[in-house]
Amino acid sequence: MIYGIISDIHANLEALNAVLARCEELGVEQYICVGDLVGYNANPSECLEIVRNLPLAAIVKGNHDEQASEDLDLSEFNPQAAKAIEWTRDQLSQEQRDYLRDLPMKARAGRITVVHATLDNPDMWGYIMDKYAAEASLSYQFSQVCFYGHSHVPMAFDRQMDVEMMESGVINVEPGHKYLINPGSVGQPRDKDPRASFATYDTDECVIKLHRLEYDIEATQKKIIEAGLPERLAQRLSLGY
Repeated sequence: MIYGIISDIHANLEALNAVLARCEELGVEQYICVGDLVGYNANPSECLEIVRNLPLAAIVKGNHDEQASEDLDLSEFNPQAAKAIEWTRDQLSQEQRDYLRDLPMKARAGRITVVHATLDNPDMWGYIMDKYAAEASLSYQFSQVCFYGHSHVPMAFDRQMDVEMMESGVINVEPGHKYLINPGSVGQPRDKDPRASFATYDTDECVIKLHRLEYDIEATQKKIIEAGLPERLAQRLSLGY
């Protein structure tokens, strides 16, 4: 089985379409969505419908999905993100908001675990940015591989080796090892590389690969401005942050 691992799409239709086209070329058979379909960018409804109609092996809820699906207080969000969430709520139908609200915090796809934030406290929306946070999540991981998102930064941890890994973009999944992997963000990368980020997992070959892909950033930026969303959200796409 070849899985396509997509996370933090954030309503970026141009990036999502580019990634899915590339996944088809790579022979992806099923998809794992690591959450945050909406927020920040200008095509929440379109991206949601595309993803929900994919051959999904697993999908989980992200914090922006939760906020867009509920009428919750947004004081913990920065002003730009909060404005985007308020706008997104108005773009989604009630049925679409119900779909996001009902997504699970954690899911399994065979021997793969999926969570947006952390396994130890999935509804607290904590970030895994170093081996200490990774270790806390790994202690709750009972599968060999877990994909997570939320930080928009591709990272990987191997508990047995106690090292951060992703330099080569290729991980050979070996027996006796436990892996915690962030495929990066499709729609709003934050590692200073503006290209869309996603991963594939070939379970027959036991290989996970990170992929980066250029897409039409200017088209996405234009939509953000035309929608009346904060200009900063458009600017950061060019910076990869």
